[in-house]
Amino acid sequence: MHGSIVSIVKKFVEVHHGTEAWNLILERGGYEGLVVSPIQTYPDKAVVELLGCSCELLDCSLDDLLEEIGKFAAGELVSLVNSMLHPDWKCFEILSNVESLIHRMIRIQNPEAQPANIQAFRLNETEMQVIYSSRRGLCSLAKGILSGMGEHYKQEMEIRHTTCTKRGDPFCTFDVKIESEHLPEQESIESVDDFVVLDEGGSQEGMIGATRVFDTKVMNDLKSKETLSPFKATTSGIPFPKKMGRYAISEVIGTGGMGVVYKATDDVLNRIVAIKTLKTVDVQKDLIDFFIEEARAMARLTHANVVRVYDVGLEQGRPYFVMEYLIGKPLSRRLSKGKINDLLAFKLLYQILEGIHAVHRIGLIHRDIKPANIMLSPDSQHCHVLDFGLAGAVSKKIESDRAFTSGTPGYIAPERLEGKPADYRSDYFSFGCIAFEMFCGRSPFGIGTISSLLKSMEGFDASITDWSDTPEDLRNLIAGLLAKDPMTRTTDYAEINEILVANIEALME
Repeated sequence: MHGSIVSIVKKFVEVHHGTEAWNLILERGGYEGLVVSPIQTYPDKAVVELLGCSCELLDCSLDDLLEEIGKFAAGELVSLVNSMLHPDWKCFEILSNVESLIHRMIRIQNPEAQPANIQAFRLNETEMQVIYSSRRGLCSLAKGILSGMGEHYKQEMEIRHTTCTKRGDPFCTFDVKIESEHLPEQESIESVDDFVVLDEGGSQEGMIGATRVFDTKVMNDLKSKETLSPFKATTSGIPFPKKMGRYAISEVIGTGGMGVVYKATDDVLNRIVAIKTLKTVDVQKDLIDFFIEEARAMARLTHANVVRVYDVGLEQGRPYFVMEYLIGKPLSRRLSKGKINDLLAFKLLYQILEGIHAVHRIGLIHRDIKPANIMLSPDSQHCHVLDFGLAGAVSKKIESDRAFTSGTPGYIAPERLEGKPADYRSDYFSFGCIAFEMFCGRSPFGIGTISSLLKSMEGFDASITDWSDTPEDLRNLIAGLLAKDPMTRTTDYAEINEILVANIEALME
């Protein structure tokens, strides 16, 4: 069992019953003098023995003890990764990120750790289903953590344990309901009309949510693989189905390292949409679940600066989601033509910030913010943030080196390059890269190896950049956004918003 849980058990006993009680438990369990470390792994047999001695000393059942430890552990686990959590997140948002943040941090600290498998599926604004599976049968601990999470965030929750491994079920299921008055406030802004997207080369083919144009290595790999019917491949190796669910596919409009985007027609509503799916047919179930859950979360959001998600589904085991079909051009193509005037740059940055913040608030992290994933309207006055969902699925499945090659190097946060999990602060670093490029006409770090990029990020000095015409408060803001250390990085939405709004108002006077 991972040392973080053992450490929490120790702390729970010491806080509620004193250090002498813990020492007595160690003595009775045959582990007198054991030094507990949160980065070590301990034999399950030893932990079970210590828990048994705890029950005897405290005169309680194992299930009751585990549930109380779970309630105590909730606050401890939140504290463990507190700096990585968006300040607006509460129970449901954190539960949706258990695997991508908490468990991954545990595995980084100890590669041999095997935390329990927890999957959280948000059914609506007030209900979530949590699937827990562990060979250790510690479902009472999981229930306690859920309850403790509610207490920690002062959200009243009803928890029903509907299936259980102890009753012969394959996994434990908890149906969790939060009283609506205890939900965090959510912004909802009316969506704009559907648009069509132009690719970076300006052709009539669209590029909804694609991370970049054809990757030679990925394309060659795909050409050597068979695809499942009805996903017949095009001459370029891209799978090309005739239909996905109720959607008739007409053409490929974009591709990235792992994903492909199609133009399609909704046969029921008779409208043009864009469909994003994975190229590969070898999709692990946990990746499918993650992909679909992020799409479901996005479908609940209506925001003028975020591409709308209409539908989600599976076709021949391949997950897909359906988005609005946008007209315009990616910001990357506009930036390739030179700097943007200050007023328009501030307006676009404000809109990008609003889009990112809206998605963070529902518990998602983008992980691939860059100019190619910002779509401008034909007049360049409005923009949408694209490519939510797939970015998270890809980074969950593939470690930092592959995530690096499938993204755009100059915009990836340093902690991601170092192999650490992305959190909301990673998106703000990428946002800072876009802001720098808008006002300086170039990427702050360019393209290079992981080691060379990390070195340039370490030595980045905004004061030596020739941008004397840029307002000082913006220069300071961008320097804060580009801080290599996430702990010192500027990530306060209200602070960033205030600076952008003040500059827009000053320029409009």
